Amino acid sequence: MMAVQRVLLFAVACVVFAAEFNADSAELSNYRRLAALEKLVRDDSPRVRLEALRALAKIPSAKSAELALTVLDKPMDPFLDYALWLTINDLADPWIAAIKSGAWKVEGHENQLEFGLKAIDPEKASRVLGQILQNKPLPREGTGAWIELIGRAGGANELQRLLDQVLASGFDEPAAVRALAALNEASRLRNARPSSGLDNVGKLFNNPSEPFRAEAVRLAGQWTLRQFVPDLLKLAGDTAASASLRHDAFESLRSLSVNKNPEIFAGLRPLASTNHEPDIRRQAAVILAGIDAGKALPEVVDVILAAPNETEAEALWRGLLNLKEGYMKQSMGAYLAGWGLPKSGIPVVVAKAGLRVAREGGRNEPELVLALTRGANLEATEASLTDAEIQQIAKSAAAQGDSARGEKIFRRPELGCVTCHAIGGVGGKVGPDLTSIGASAPVDYLVESLFYPNRKIKEGYHAVVLETEDGQELSGILVRENNEQLVIRDVSNREVALAKNSVKNRTMGGSLMPSGLIDNLGSQERIDLFRFLSELGKPGPYDASKGGVARYWRVLPAFHTSEQFGLDKIVSGDLNGGDWQTVYSLVDGRLMREDIQSTLRQNQYAGLVGIFLGAKFQVATGGAAHFKLSDAPGASVWIDATPVEANPELNAQLAGGAHTIILRFEPTKLPEHVRLESGDATFLTN
Repeated sequence: MMAVQRVLLFAVACVVFAAEFNADSAELSNYRRLAALEKLVRDDSPRVRLEALRALAKIPSAKSAELALTVLDKPMDPFLDYALWLTINDLADPWIAAIKSGAWKVEGHENQLEFGLKAIDPEKASRVLGQILQNKPLPREGTGAWIELIGRAGGANELQRLLDQVLASGFDEPAAVRALAALNEASRLRNARPSSGLDNVGKLFNNPSEPFRAEAVRLAGQWTLRQFVPDLLKLAGDTAASASLRHDAFESLRSLSVNKNPEIFAGLRPLASTNHEPDIRRQAAVILAGIDAGKALPEVVDVILAAPNETEAEALWRGLLNLKEGYMKQSMGAYLAGWGLPKSGIPVVVAKAGLRVAREGGRNEPELVLALTRGANLEATEASLTDAEIQQIAKSAAAQGDSARGEKIFRRPELGCVTCHAIGGVGGKVGPDLTSIGASAPVDYLVESLFYPNRKIKEGYHAVVLETEDGQELSGILVRENNEQLVIRDVSNREVALAKNSVKNRTMGGSLMPSGLIDNLGSQERIDLFRFLSELGKPGPYDASKGGVARYWRVLPAFHTSEQFGLDKIVSGDLNGGDWQTVYSLVDGRLMREDIQSTLRQNQYAGLVGIFLGAKFQVATGGAAHFKLSDAPGASVWIDATPVEANPELNAQLAGGAHTIILRFEPTKLPEHVRLESGDATFLTN
C-alpha cells in the first residue's frame, strides 16, 4: 500500500513539475494535466488528494477550481481543509468568472459553493452573491448556507432582504436567529448593514425566544441605536433574565458608551450598588470605569472588594485591565493602585485573582502587583530561582513525583491548563500542544517554563496586544487575519474577531500564561505536576499521540420529558446542539465518572432517567469497523442512530467518512470509567 501511495505521489509531483516548467509542451497540455489530476484528486489516500489539490492551483482555470472542490465529496481532515482553502483562493478569479457566466452550475453543488464563498475574500464573494440570489427566494426554514453567506459577503441589498424577511416573520425561529446573527457579523466585521428600517429591531426585543432576543439586543449595539438605551438598561438589571442575555445587554451598552454617554453612566450607577447580584455589579462597574474612571471610582472599588469568589474576581479584573484610561495617561491597573485600592484589608481571594490577571497576556502592571501584594499582606513571589534550584526541583519530580496525581492537578479548573493546552487533540489552543512535551523537553525546561512563562515562549505563541478604538485592550494569540479582520484566541480559549479598522494600536506581548500560576500549589503538588508533564509523549499510559482512542466526549442528561416519545431524536441529533456538554477523558482514554457527573447541574438530578455520552469518529474507507468498549456494563449503544449490540467488542459496517457513536447509561449505574478505542477509526477532537 505504501509503495502504491509513493507512486501516486510521484505522479502528482510530475504533474506539478509539468505545470510549472513545461507550460508550452504539446505532450503535456493543460487538458492532459487536468485529466491526470482528476483521478488523483479523488484518490482514496488523503495525502495524494492533498498533493493533487496543490497541483491544481498551478493551473489557473475554472476546470481546476471545479476539480479542486470535488475533494469535498470524500472525508476531509484539517490538512485537506486548509489545502482546499489555499487552492480555491489561488483559483478564485477563474472560478468566479465561471459562476457569473453560468459555466459553473450552482444547483447540485451547494456545499462546494458554500466552501468556496466562505474561503475567498468577501469582496470577491460579493461579486457573485448578489447575482446568484437575485431571483432566488430565501427558504423559510433557512436551508443551505445562504443566510451565513449573506452575512459574510452580502451588500446592503442582500442584508436588507434578511432584515425585511425577519421583520415580516418570513423565517421560522431557528432561521430567523441565524439571519439576525448574520446581520450582526456583517456589521461587526465589515461595517455593512441594511440601508433602512434599522429602528424596527426594537420590535424584536420581546420575542419569546431567548436566542432571538439576544441577537436583536446585540444589533442595537452594533447599529448604535441610542434610542434603545432605556430598554437595554432595564434588561441589564433584570434578574429574571438569563445571565447570558444580561451580558448581551451590557455589551450593547458598552458599544453605545464609546462617546461617554451620560445617560448610560447615570443608568449604570444604581446597577453597581450592593442591591444587585455580583455579575450585574461587575459588568456595570467595568462600563462605568470605561466611561469615566474618576467619577466611577467609589463604585468600582466597592465592587472589587466585594467580589464573592476567585472566578468572579478574575472576570472583574480582566474587564477592568482591558480598559485603556487614556486621559489619566496611565493604565487602569496603575490608576486603581494609586488612587482607589486601600492600603490594607484587600481580601486575599480578590488580590490573588488580580495578581494572576495582572501577569497574563504580557501585561506589565508593577504598581498593581505591589498594591495587591501589600494590601492583602501576601508574600512577594518575585524572587528568582537559581539554575541549581531549578535542577533540584527537576530531580525531585523524577524521584518523588506522582504522574496520576499530577494529571488531576493539571485538570483543576482554577489553573486553566486544560483551557489553554491540548493533549491528544483535546483541550485549548491558547498555548502549545503538550501531547509530546515530556518526550521532547527536559524536566528542568518544564520547571522553568511554569515558574517563568516569559522565558520560554514557543514560536507563534507570543501574545498580540490590541488597543481598539472603543478603549479596550485585548490580548491573545493571533489565529488568522486578512485585509478586513483579524482573529485572536484569548486566555479563555475563545476566538475573538475584530475588524481591522477598529484596531487603534497593535503590539507584541509576552506569554498569555500568567507568572505566579503555580504559586498557590504546595511543594508536592508542583512536583507531581512536573512529573505528569514529563511523562507526556513517552511510551505508556501518557502517550496520547494515537487517534484510536476517544478523548473528546459530549454528555447529555435525559429526563422523562426527553425520552417519553422515544430515543430517536436524541441518538440521531447533533452533538453540538442543545444541552450537550463537553468533557475530556484522561490521557489514557478513561472517561471518569466524576468528570461526567461534573457536567450535570445539581438541580438536574431530579427526574434524571438517563445519561448519554457521544463521540465522533471517522473511517478512511468503507467496510467493517471494530471497537473495544471497556468497563461499561449496562450501556446501550448506537452508531449513526442504529442500535449496536453492547458487548465489549462492537462491530459495524460503515461507509468512509464521519460517524457518531452514542452510549446511554442508567444514572444509578454509571460506571467508574468508560474507555472506547478502535484500530479502524480516528476519533475526532471537537
